Amino acid sequence: MTIRIQIQSVLYDNEKSGIKKTLESVANAVRVAKGNGCDLKIVLSYGDSSEKPLYTKEEVEAIAGDFAADFDFRYRFFGYNSGSAKGQNELAKGADTEYIFIMNPDVILAPNFFEHILRPFEDPIVAMVEARQIPIEHAKEYDPETFETPWTTGACTMVRTEVFWKVDYYDQESFFMYCDDVDLAWRIRMKGYKLIYQPAALVYHAKRLSSKGAWLPSQAEIYYSAQASLFMAYKWSREDLLEQKLKAYRESGREDLQEIAKDFERRRREGNLPEQLDREHRIGYFDEGRYSAHRFII
Repeated sequence: MTIRIQIQSVLYDNEKSGIKKTLESVANAVRVAKGNGCDLKIVLSYGDSSEKPLYTKEEVEAIAGDFAADFDFRYRFFGYNSGSAKGQNELAKGADTEYIFIMNPDVILAPNFFEHILRPFEDPIVAMVEARQIPIEHAKEYDPETFETPWTTGACTMVRTEVFWKVDYYDQESFFMYCDDVDLAWRIRMKGYKLIYQPAALVYHAKRLSSKGAWLPSQAEIYYSAQASLFMAYKWSREDLLEQKLKAYRESGREDLQEIAKDFERRRREGNLPEQLDREHRIGYFDEGRYSAHRFII
């Protein structure tokens, strides 16, 4: 039986050399999987939210031709900065596959990736499977026996297409980027599905470290994570935490945090906030900026 997968990424001023490495890794992983008897039909779909297109029509045609034996290559220039949530939603709307693999554009697949990432889906209650990132593995917890995990990162996660549609995709109205994946995973769990962490499915994900081995977040990560944390607290019925964060942002002395707080309060006055969920707090987890317990500290 042929297994159909759409791999999709949102681009934003990425280096072409890095994208080429990703394309080559996907092609190699497809060849390895087919060599091991796994019949795959792969669509690799990029949505470009850069100010100007990264690729010309001729370059797109050349890439499609170079990798035609391994996957169908699709490239779409959005013409605006979509952010991750909206960009991924736009790409998913055209999917005609059983699975969607959502990944960052700087992810490189291991040769035996597909066999491992697909195995947990033999259980029909499993809706999402997350790969293991190297050199920096995600710190969140998972059950060491069942490998069930509370949420899956949008950097490298496979999801059943029908489930993604069933929960109405990412919440693009609330999340420009960051925490959109946590919110999606929690909503899928509310439907009774399981999320699995698959450490055997390896991907290399470029991350920056300090000279002491600490993770160095970008300014975009800091800003949009702060913004998203307000929507997470509100949407998942933690008004107590929301008010604490708003107060802290207003009194921080930082213009970026103050602006984030003002924008959220404006949307609240206008009634432009998402429906609140999980009022009994059965799904949501909030602890010092984390959305699950962590196994180690970066």
